[in-house]
Amino acid sequence: MNPIRRLRQVLFAGFLAALISVPSLSQGQTVRVGIALDGPTGPDVALRASLEKEVRRLTSGRHEVLFPPELQIVGDWSAAAARQNVDSLLADAGVDVALVLGVVGPAYAARKPEIPKPVVAAAVLDPEFEGVPVEVRSRPLPGKPGVERIRVSGVTNLSYVSYNQDLAREVATFREIAPFTHLVILRMEGWLDEFAQMQERATDTLLELGVEATFLPIGRSIDAALAGLPAATEAVMLSAMTHLSDNEFDYLLASLHQRKLPTYSLWGQRDVRRGVMASLTADRNELFLVRRVALNLFNILQGQDAGEMPIDFSVDEQLTINMSTARSVGVDPTFALLTEAQLVGETEFPYSRRVSLATVVQEAADLNLDLIAAERSVEAGFRLVREARSALLPQASVLASSSFIDKDRASLFQPQRQVAGSLGISQLIYSEQARSGYDIERQVQRSREEERFQLRLDIMLEAAQSYLDVLRARTIESIQRTNLALTRSNTSLARARVDVGAARRDELLRWRSQIAQDRRRVIDASAQRSQAEIAVNRVLNRPLEESFETVEADLDDPELTVNFERFRPFVESPGSFKVFREFMTREAFDGSPELRQLDAAIRAHQRVLLASKRAFYIPNVGVNAQLQTFKNSGEPSPVPVVGPNHLNWMVGVSASLPLFQGGLLRYQRTRAELELDRLTTEREAARLLVEQRIRSALHQAGASFAGIELAEEAAAAARENLELVRDSYSEGFVSIVRLLDAQSQALSVQLEAANAIFDHLIDLMATQRATGRFDYFRSPEEREAFIRRLESYFQERGHAVRNN
Repeated sequence: MNPIRRLRQVLFAGFLAALISVPSLSQGQTVRVGIALDGPTGPDVALRASLEKEVRRLTSGRHEVLFPPELQIVGDWSAAAARQNVDSLLADAGVDVALVLGVVGPAYAARKPEIPKPVVAAAVLDPEFEGVPVEVRSRPLPGKPGVERIRVSGVTNLSYVSYNQDLAREVATFREIAPFTHLVILRMEGWLDEFAQMQERATDTLLELGVEATFLPIGRSIDAALAGLPAATEAVMLSAMTHLSDNEFDYLLASLHQRKLPTYSLWGQRDVRRGVMASLTADRNELFLVRRVALNLFNILQGQDAGEMPIDFSVDEQLTINMSTARSVGVDPTFALLTEAQLVGETEFPYSRRVSLATVVQEAADLNLDLIAAERSVEAGFRLVREARSALLPQASVLASSSFIDKDRASLFQPQRQVAGSLGISQLIYSEQARSGYDIERQVQRSREEERFQLRLDIMLEAAQSYLDVLRARTIESIQRTNLALTRSNTSLARARVDVGAARRDELLRWRSQIAQDRRRVIDASAQRSQAEIAVNRVLNRPLEESFETVEADLDDPELTVNFERFRPFVESPGSFKVFREFMTREAFDGSPELRQLDAAIRAHQRVLLASKRAFYIPNVGVNAQLQTFKNSGEPSPVPVVGPNHLNWMVGVSASLPLFQGGLLRYQRTRAELELDRLTTEREAARLLVEQRIRSALHQAGASFAGIELAEEAAAAARENLELVRDSYSEGFVSIVRLLDAQSQALSVQLEAANAIFDHLIDLMATQRATGRFDYFRSPEEREAFIRRLESYFQERGHAVRNN
């Protein structure tokens, strides 16, 4: 539970407790409530309507509360009108309680030295800066021993709600995002008129921070305000702009951003979503504000002095940055800021793609560079098979030659010029060496294909694990950011405790130290997330820093595995789980590429051994034929002789068998036997390794699945403990050390709970890798066939399956 919210609840409980101890007005008394508004538009108009409903709900059956239209006075946003409206309500005898809404009127009402009737003012932005009275009171805790310290106005009849803004801290935050020395603070014209005498003090305070600040009024003319911007302006801070319409506010922002001026809102996240660059203030909870003001009014009607009611209404801190606006004005926030800020707008370049666990695994199988290289190796191996087969096919060759010699050397058998050609054809009838070479190469090719399939499974597993690591890293980063926000919230609570004297300043410093540590953890988590994303892109052969949107993976993913409910009967007891492991082991043996690769290598070496044995007694037999032709020319031979014709042919059969080669054949046979024995042993070792891997993976998956529920139970208990400790801390019963310990424990078990889910998903991927099949590549028919095989195996084993 938010500590500020808890503090509010404690305060409300105190108010309710006061109902039974403070004398109330008589039952059924009619109370007339007058309302003063700064202007005719803005959120305060909607707030007024909600307040009327909430007050009537609280006072139903006790008092008749009227909101006469003639007592609802609306100003024109000026300080003069706000003062006149407040004074009019206080002077009107027909007004029993005055309700002042806005930012100008409440500040004026809260500074009046004497207030003749109860006043509830909402809201005062900065009591110290606005010179509004504040006192610290101690009061008993309702229903508990001890006391609590609260801040009140201390002025009879005056109750106001304070947002407790710290201008110096807001400016320091703004400068951390966009460094500057000349700042313009735009305030509503009426508000500046009311506090003209206090601007000098604020200016001096900011000057100590190295900032020259100019307070610039803004009325209904945006162009007039923009014309008053000093030439040296480097940044603009906006306070409440409730007097501007949406179109006017948008025009103001567009004009400032066109001048490349960073903007910052003192009003909250809502302005950031509309285009302001940054804000430290979270959205104001208008429902809580309505209930707070209504409850103050109710307690006044019950007889409680308005001057003794708590004034603090702290708004949670949450640094918010509009990244689209930041880029448009040339601001590049640091990593340290981005790690703790909530980012709105376009956080970075648009995602180029959206991926899920299924698409990552499938893309890896198609695009991974290692797999592409392995595919080339398989293709090259196929050519080696063809090469080995070519020795068994007919061989043909053509030869052509030409010669020219000196005529003195010419003779009957050596003509001066000769052109000859021949055609040769041969065919192996049987060659054990050629035949075995072809058979062996085919088995080696099968081994290459199984090696490629093994690499494919490994790459798919790596892709799945890398993607799950991205999801894990993003989840952890989110948890660390939430923890940082919690620390900041606790710091706000500590600051409130210091303000009322319930804690010393060293407690606030301790929280600031914790913020620094938590920011470092967020930075580390962000770096881990970036590294995980790079790893995914590498596996998928994508640009390493390409951004992508992820789809969460969980146990309900229909593509992840067969529906878990169908698996449950086979794994929910030790006996059934044992049979299930045996079945999965058999499936792993059938699907293991490692075993199939070794089987192919064994068959190849069996063929090597057979060839080495046959080499002793089987000759190489072949047939060949040759056709030759030639033509002679040149000087005639001195002795005429009748020579051969110009066409020769030859056909022959040959057989060869080595008789002695220095023991080569015997050595080759012995080596083949040893190699075959080695591979057989390796195959048995691989079988044991496959069995170990699948059985271990199943045990691990079972343990990690059980760990999910246990981790979630631990996280729930730690969260509940943290809420209790924070409640006690807000009430002053426990020290900061107890709260830090509880927060640290809650963070630790929350991280464990997140890790438990991703650990189990990774274990599931490892189990599928161990079986040699990924569910993403199984059709619905194949999945059903798997279940049928599983059921049949249980029946064969005589193990009954419990039906749930």
